[in-house]
Amino acid sequence: MGYNAVDGGNFFNGDIDELTIFGEALTAQQIGTLYAAQSAVPVVAKGLLSHYSFTGNTRDEGILANHADGKNLSLRTDRFGSGNAAYRFNGTSSELTAPPTAPLNSPKASISFWVKVNKLPATGEVFLLSHGGWQERWKISLPGHGKPVFTTNYTNGISDMDSGDGNALVPGKWTHVVMVHDSIKDLIYLDGVLANSKNVVGNLNSTQHPLGIGYNPIDGGNFFDGDLDEVQLFNTDLSAAQVNILHILQTTAPSISSALVAEFKMAGNLHDATAYKNDGINHGSVPSTDRFGLANNAVSFDGAEGIEVANSVAYNTGKTTISFWVNVKELPGSGEYYLLSHGGWQERWKISLPAHGKPVFTTNYANGISDMDSGTPLAVNTWTHVVMVHDSTKDIIYFDGVKVNEKAVLGLLNATKYDLALGYNNIDNGNFFKGSLDDVQLYNEALTAVEVANLYNAQKLPATIGGDLVAEYNFNGNAEDATAYHNHANLGKAILDKDRFNKSNKALLLDGKTTEVSASNSTQLNSDYTTVSFWTKINNLPGNGEAFLLSFGGWQERWKISLPAHGKPVWTTNYVGGISDMDSGDGNALAVGTWTQVAMVHDGTLDKIFINGKLVAFKNVSGKLNKTTKPLGIGYNIIDGGSIVDGSLDDILIFSKALSDAQVDSLYKAQAVAPASSDTLAPDAPLNLLAVVTNTTVNLDWRDASDNVGVTAYNLFQDGKKVATTAQSDIKVENLKPLTSYVFAVTALDSAGNESGMTSITIITGEDPTPDTTAPSKPAALKVDVGTFTAILSWTASTDDRQVVGYVVLVDGVVVDSLGGTATSIVVSGLESVTPYTFEVYAYDGAGNNSEYADVTATTKPELVTSEPGLVAWYPFEGNANDATPYNNHGAIGGNPVFETVTNRLRSGGKALKFDGVQDSVLVPNAVQLISDYTTVSFWIRVDSTNTKDAEAYVLDFGHWDQRWKISLPQHRRIVWTTNSKNTQFPNFISDMDAKDGNELLLREWWHVTMVHDGTDDVIYIDGVEANRKPTTGVLNPTTRPLGIGNNSVEGGQYFIGALDEVKIYNAALTSAEITKLYQNGVTSLKDLQEALGRYIQLAFPNPAVNEVTIKHALPRNQDLLVRVLDLSGRQVGAFNFDKGSLGAGSLNLNIASYPAGTYFANFIFGGKNMGSIKFVKN
Repeated sequence: MGYNAVDGGNFFNGDIDELTIFGEALTAQQIGTLYAAQSAVPVVAKGLLSHYSFTGNTRDEGILANHADGKNLSLRTDRFGSGNAAYRFNGTSSELTAPPTAPLNSPKASISFWVKVNKLPATGEVFLLSHGGWQERWKISLPGHGKPVFTTNYTNGISDMDSGDGNALVPGKWTHVVMVHDSIKDLIYLDGVLANSKNVVGNLNSTQHPLGIGYNPIDGGNFFDGDLDEVQLFNTDLSAAQVNILHILQTTAPSISSALVAEFKMAGNLHDATAYKNDGINHGSVPSTDRFGLANNAVSFDGAEGIEVANSVAYNTGKTTISFWVNVKELPGSGEYYLLSHGGWQERWKISLPAHGKPVFTTNYANGISDMDSGTPLAVNTWTHVVMVHDSTKDIIYFDGVKVNEKAVLGLLNATKYDLALGYNNIDNGNFFKGSLDDVQLYNEALTAVEVANLYNAQKLPATIGGDLVAEYNFNGNAEDATAYHNHANLGKAILDKDRFNKSNKALLLDGKTTEVSASNSTQLNSDYTTVSFWTKINNLPGNGEAFLLSFGGWQERWKISLPAHGKPVWTTNYVGGISDMDSGDGNALAVGTWTQVAMVHDGTLDKIFINGKLVAFKNVSGKLNKTTKPLGIGYNIIDGGSIVDGSLDDILIFSKALSDAQVDSLYKAQAVAPASSDTLAPDAPLNLLAVVTNTTVNLDWRDASDNVGVTAYNLFQDGKKVATTAQSDIKVENLKPLTSYVFAVTALDSAGNESGMTSITIITGEDPTPDTTAPSKPAALKVDVGTFTAILSWTASTDDRQVVGYVVLVDGVVVDSLGGTATSIVVSGLESVTPYTFEVYAYDGAGNNSEYADVTATTKPELVTSEPGLVAWYPFEGNANDATPYNNHGAIGGNPVFETVTNRLRSGGKALKFDGVQDSVLVPNAVQLISDYTTVSFWIRVDSTNTKDAEAYVLDFGHWDQRWKISLPQHRRIVWTTNSKNTQFPNFISDMDAKDGNELLLREWWHVTMVHDGTDDVIYIDGVEANRKPTTGVLNPTTRPLGIGNNSVEGGQYFIGALDEVKIYNAALTSAEITKLYQNGVTSLKDLQEALGRYIQLAFPNPAVNEVTIKHALPRNQDLLVRVLDLSGRQVGAFNFDKGSLGAGSLNLNIASYPAGTYFANFIFGGKNMGSIKFVKN
């Protein structure tokens, strides 16, 4: 929608709504009924219109569904401490905008929201919400005094009112705010209680401005620094009772009985396992092996990383317990590491590790600040369970369930505005830890010694994981291990694609070049026996060697599964008795492009290979598999690198035992059937795709999509190729090519693999940010084709390490034009005849580096006199395709056209050229005389047939529609004149016009056709009579392409079927009288009109002239006048139009300042009739 999806481009600028496609043709009555139904204004009931709950997105959950678009926002905890349930505005650039919509323009209004101020403005005011601002409707702002201001623009004026003394918002505290306009008063409620009111009689005025949240959407700026939540807009005035009820409902916290308020198990992610779901944000930490040897079940820090968790009211209780497991890699040489911190020593608590190795618990409480170390150091490279407790009387430290130190600390902990930090000091951004953390827990109460001991005893033993399945990578939107081992894989540069059931992001796609996917080594993977099952679809077999499908230790240590060029997968095992290789056997090669299930088994006696559940090969291999310390490689050789698969993998299962033949067959049968799913609806397309380009980086942002179940991810496409998947509604793409056009597109997905339609945007990157000191290469092979007053320069394109931005052209050292970076030719006009010129061209790049100059010298040709003024090409087709003018610009015949005798038309008896529609054409070289600002193209044409496979045939083509002009014949046989001209508004103004209904060229009849572009109009004449005219202001653009006759000379094809004769091209716009003569007599020459002209034109002065010629005349004021200016060759170089009303002054002024020195004729066309010409000289 909104663009040409086949060829690209043709982008629509405007709005589209209510797109409906029917599977049948509607009647006129049905269309009328549809229009009436869709044009009726919907009736909106009184009540809640828009509700932005900010539960992970910026969607409007009210009846308007007026979704907002966010910029530079971050999700935070809400007033109850739940994660990802409110939005943080950063005070510098955060914006949330919803489009203007009529229902919001109600006479009365109520606006309800929750706000937590982070920082009050030092000067001026910030905007909390605005709809039309003070200028048109209302705004809610917050000055430095902290009392929110309600400004209304109503029928009788503008009103300002703040919440009153004693009602300022407290930074760091959530407050419920409701603003009401009831047409009599403005009212402000804070936490359900009326804070202030003011008489404001009149209805609110309407606005077309958008709804702005957190900033000033009209003037920009006024950015709010703090959190907002539960924004609700009503089209009615809430009563005091209703506001109170709303406040009570929204202050009722969700029922959470557990004292555990945060739990980060580090099981392959940073999810908070409590009901608060306040997930951590990673700043560089990496998964590591836990205390039980399970990979990807702890996090590691290496002195520069950290994890941050949004602050929560649930974390700010007076008592607390912090429990975690820690493995110190090395102690700090000086200072201290921060293990965990919530407000630091400055506001609440921190847990640090000095060089002596004894962790320190620092608490900031009601009566002061306390420091206490454990008294016992942590053992390096050893996992230890640490618990810190503040119970309002003591601070207590436990190691491995045993108390190691305590200190009297009387008083409740202070609250903090800072986030919870793991592995670093997030207040000062330092004190980075070196080591690993796991099972971090935060309680809102003080655990007893017994509870701490029980917690240690529960956590010191590995969890019991039943079954023999030790790894499962089903690639359902991610590369996670679906077993309880959580040994998630790292996708690297690989992406997810469609699976065997055509569901999106349900399989792993590998490109055979750069995609490497791996998972960490882990204890459970090193069993004595194993089964490895997976599905694969190979796109291309390796040209030589082999690709690695899967490898765990490779042939060197444990096993690998590879694919040689013959397509038969190979099972290689390294076992106690040696190394074994076995392929799947003849007839069992993987079919390219087909999904196939493969299973490999080592049972201690045999190695087996199964294809689609059936045993196809086996070999005696007696003994247990050897163990490995290498990671699991998916789709490549993880030990030596390379050997990357070109294809897809899915449902990779690794078992710690050898499955029986029946079990493998059952597994195949279960996986061959598409999983049952009731969700077949795709999400809505992600709209409002925006791009911000900075040098070679683009930041893309889009509106959250919706789905009947829920959106899980978004796919990003670059120039039609999927390049990334993200769970967020924004993404950064870096390291693009500078000054390059890209098309980015986004789709939304749900958990069932349903994918939405695509939203796209085209961007052009900027310069490379690094300094550019390299100049482009010198333009090569500079050539010039000179005419009398014009020259065509052409050259081979320069190259540059970044990009050639343009070329500069000089004539005799004077700059005459600057061209774009893709240009390799130019037409230079305004030259004098028989004059030597030096032409120079140099290239430049975006940094202003200039290439060396390329130069060539040539002398312009003398003036030629043709049989008709302005005639620059004439192809009579008398046995050849020669040009009958003195220019001798002959054409070359292609295909097998035939010359036939002309009959049944004016001037019969000569020859014409007949084209059969199969490869027949004539190609004429480009020449300078063919390039002019105005033109006339005349020819005789007979249409014998039309080729139904082509929308149109090309009759004549000079520069095509995209450069200069073309003449084509569609199926309807109304001949079309297409021009590409330049005017003050458009550098390429393309005009299409056919000969109009009633002027179809009848088959097997001769027609005389003339096309004119006169700088004002495009005109078509049939048999000397005007058939159609279209305003087309501008001068024709030049072209360096050849003149094609009988076909599309640019892309090829579109051959004309019929005959052509007497093709003439003029470098001037002929008048209607001249065209009539041309049709009747074959030439434009008219009888001498100088005597008649002399009766009306009295004097031209000065003559010679420099800037302006004044013409005294006695013309009557009953007709309009056109004065054409022609050079000695008859080429039109200018035109002046005078309406009849301007002729009464008795004089005309012609501005000739821009003309080259030389001799010219002023040709007078009065009332459409040629009256003759007078000569003047330009110095």
